[in-house]
Amino acid sequence: MKNILASLPSFSSPAERAAALMSTCFKQGMGSMERVEPRLASALSDILSHPGSLVRAVTAYLIGIEFGVVEEAAMAVACGIEYLHTASLVFDDLPAMDDAQTRRDAPCVHVTHGQSVAMLASLAMINRGYTLIWQGIRRASPIRQAQAGDLVGNLLGTNGVIGGQAYDLKDWKGQQSAAVVNEVAARKTGDLLRLTLVLPAMIGQGTDREIQLLDRIGMLRGLAYQAADDLKDVAFPKAGDGKTHGRDESLGRPNLILAEGFEAALERFNRLQRTGDRVQAALTGPPERWWMLSKLRVTMPMMPTTARQTVAA
Repeated sequence: MKNILASLPSFSSPAERAAALMSTCFKQGMGSMERVEPRLASALSDILSHPGSLVRAVTAYLIGIEFGVVEEAAMAVACGIEYLHTASLVFDDLPAMDDAQTRRDAPCVHVTHGQSVAMLASLAMINRGYTLIWQGIRRASPIRQAQAGDLVGNLLGTNGVIGGQAYDLKDWKGQQSAAVVNEVAARKTGDLLRLTLVLPAMIGQGTDREIQLLDRIGMLRGLAYQAADDLKDVAFPKAGDGKTHGRDESLGRPNLILAEGFEAALERFNRLQRTGDRVQAALTGPPERWWMLSKLRVTMPMMPTTARQTVAA
């Protein structure tokens, strides 16, 4: 991480610097591939060359800096979270899961390198992700270290992201309810955004109240993100986000449109956005202090009236 900081050029804004820094961290954070088995190295190289938006990494890094976390530790935590997120996508795309073909405007890892190598690459990223997170956590006070360790275990484990993925794989055809769909989304998507916002504040100088509000924002933005993803999967098959769409209904995955209809799902999305805005407004200090949270507020593409009427019907 120190080498990355030393090689970083100057930028005109903190946002540009954070984006460039996290892009470099993502691409170089696995370390040298010279001694890695060639097929695994090739798969990892493909993953690392398609970092996606890095919105979680950039946000986590900037929150860490805002709360006084040493920059190297903020980088490690942010990159670790992004590695764990990316690893979950590799697993999510496998034929045994969602059987996707594209991700981040490129063929899925299993399509190019085979399922076995894809799984090993994902496990390598999980291993590295936890290592990086620990490198950041270990600089905190003993009390915050313990709290941070519990947070990571709870939000990523069987009652968090992994548990959410397990529920996602259940056959939901003809038996979905909005409450159940939201419960799955809270674990699968919300808990990772909670980790993104809370962990850097926890290992820094975040107050209990700030941590509580960030935790709430993470959940609300996560639910809104998943609601938008559900809407795009059914109503916006060409959303331009570089992933396979139209899979939820055929695979029996939880989806708000399938559970409660288009108009109700859209209203739920808008309500989650408004509630998230209100909670964010309660954070300490002027709104400018929390500018890094703006990218977590997902937007929906415009939908032609005729297409909207078709989906709603």
